[in-house]
Amino acid sequence: MMKRIFAVCLVAMLAMAVQAQGAVQGYTVDKNGDVVATRIVEGLALKKQEIYEAGLKYLREAYKETKYKIVIESAENGVVAGEGEFLAFHEANIFPYSYFLDAPFCLRIDAKDNRARVAIIFSYYDGKRTNINETVDIHDHISDFAPINSGNSDKRRLYQKAFPLLLEKAGKTLTEVEEMLKSTRSVAVDTDW
Repeated sequence: MMKRIFAVCLVAMLAMAVQAQGAVQGYTVDKNGDVVATRIVEGLALKKQEIYEAGLKYLREAYKETKYKIVIESAENGVVAGEGEFLAFHEANIFPYSYFLDAPFCLRIDAKDNRARVAIIFSYYDGKRTNINETVDIHDHISDFAPINSGNSDKRRLYQKAFPLLLEKAGKTLTEVEEMLKSTRSVAVDTDW
């Protein structure tokens, strides 16, 4: 009996660990009120230029969650960034309305020799609020609402549930970029052949 209880507890703990793996451990709110989730990837066997090129390739070829529009390409500074959008990441029914939320974001990769900083920056919730007779566009600044701004109770039920889902999506994307960088191999060219 004790072995069975132990086995059930172990399986439950493993399931929670797998679920939490994609989550973002923390976020910051910058001076513009944008939400920033960041991950530092260290121990890469890559030079700054190779990390930059891998990041650029990722943004050009990504297709799982979004397609990116490249907005920064600076090989000299080792910075590449692309704009994307998590479409319909959250749907909610709060009588008498239905909500369909999207989240535009910027994915930025900063490269240095052997390390990279990967950041996702969110500013707004976009989407639609509908009922039978009307559809209204949503464009709400994320940091103006709960849970970031706990003093604002407007749309609390909607955004209290949406924000953790948004961070989970960000965490999965950060993990995907980290795994891509770790699997990228340096290509040394032997000039003495």
